[in-house]
Amino acid sequence: MIDLYLCHGHVYVWNATDACDLREHHRIVGTFVGALPRLPRQNVRLGRPLQLMPEETTVLLNKGIARLLDGNIPPKTGEDVSQAITEHRQQSFREQAEMCKSDRKRKLHEMASVIAKGRAAKRKKLAQKAKEESSSSVSTSDVSSSTCDQPEDEEPSLSVEEMKELEAKLEETTGYNEQAFLVQILTEQVSEETQDAIPWKYPNTDKETLRCNVFQDLWEKGYFLTSGGKFGGDFLVYPGDPFRYHSFYIAVCQQRTEKMEALDIVRLGRLGSNVKKTVLLCSESETGEINYTSLQWTGMN
Repeated sequence: MIDLYLCHGHVYVWNATDACDLREHHRIVGTFVGALPRLPRQNVRLGRPLQLMPEETTVLLNKGIARLLDGNIPPKTGEDVSQAITEHRQQSFREQAEMCKSDRKRKLHEMASVIAKGRAAKRKKLAQKAKEESSSSVSTSDVSSSTCDQPEDEEPSLSVEEMKELEAKLEETTGYNEQAFLVQILTEQVSEETQDAIPWKYPNTDKETLRCNVFQDLWEKGYFLTSGGKFGGDFLVYPGDPFRYHSFYIAVCQQRTEKMEALDIVRLGRLGSNVKKTVLLCSESETGEINYTSLQWTGMN
């Protein structure tokens, strides 16, 4: 059973394995709404928790795939839990420190030619200065031979000994501040105590019931569904994973007895034509069967 957590009216999935399982095996996409630990100051790519639409939650509960838990109950804490969290954060700090050292080593090798050029320029400057200050040709030749061993037409490079010396100095670096590293916020606590499932109070209106029935019918036909608000509909219907496919349909839920203005039909038809999608008017018959009416804009001379 996949654990869903109801918190302030929204349903979330915190476990990464459960989020992958929902997408890969149950065609439930959801929406990531959390910041990434290593990129917290952007909202282009988001991470856990995974927020589910009410219709997605209803399908999972009806099919017995998941259970709904109360996400407002604070987890119990104790000395063992605090000690485990402290050890986890210390381990994370050590891992991030090693990553910083590896990154600095990589940059050191990338900048080896620049460092070699800088050292060569410094040696040349010292040789020139010694030549100007020295009055003895013997001392000048000694400095030149000791500092300008490399031919001028060759590209300066660091020797193996010089590179090892720089890496050794890098290993001795101890200036990593723990407060400068990222802290992983734990979002799930494994506990031996089991929490009882809570009831799911949705749908409450005829419109919500229709949306749930339409969502479940299309989902059972093998489609992926996401929110269709950005295209003026209720759902976007995909033939496969939204990461790989564009949506084919814009599903608009309409009560069978509800009147629809001609202007609204024209608006939906033009909308589907402009975004290269087919608009589906979805309604429920008296027997409970879901009926679909497609709208396609046809140009007329």
